[in-house]
Amino acid sequence: MFGDTSFWQLFIKGGAAVFFLLGVSVLSWWIIIDRAICFSRVKVNAKDFMDRVRKMLAKKDKQGVLTLCQTTPGPLSAVIRAGLEASGEGREKMEAAMQRTLNYEASRMQKFLGVLATVGSVSPFVGLFGTILGIIKAFRDLAIAQGGGPSVVANGIAEALVATAMGIFVAIPAVVGYNLFVRAIDNTETETINAASELADIVD
Repeated sequence: MFGDTSFWQLFIKGGAAVFFLLGVSVLSWWIIIDRAICFSRVKVNAKDFMDRVRKMLAKKDKQGVLTLCQTTPGPLSAVIRAGLEASGEGREKMEAAMQRTLNYEASRMQKFLGVLATVGSVSPFVGLFGTILGIIKAFRDLAIAQGGGPSVVANGIAEALVATAMGIFVAIPAVVGYNLFVRAIDNTETETINAASELADIVD
């Protein structure tokens, strides 16, 4: 059968679907690493940050808060800075400025996540498609061999199933990464909205 055939040999014979999935896997891991680095850089302790903001504003040190925002990365500091800069125009315009900034920052955090979601949902189907094509080829070989027995198609079916395995292998990290990043964005947005509301109450 295929006892002497290594997994790499089966992989090589897996067809175009397997090589397509390999490329997609590289892309998805690049996105996962890129987003993980981005999220780690902008992660801020919202409670500590707002404690510092409250203390500075209690001392009327608006410039100190702006400096703090400029030196702190992430959506939270960007939204607080936008709110302070618009604080002299009334609460409504201040809240509108913070909302616009939050929308912009959320859009930046969501960069490439649509691709990651697509990879996670489509990869198993691409793998299944490759498997179906491989099984069709295996049974065609059986027909040509005119009853050569299961050994004729064993290798072909094994090669075909590699495509399904590859599709699942690609999909799992993509789906897990997407869900983790979406949850992180939701948590960041919630913390930022709460901080913006608190700022509006302080300044008002």
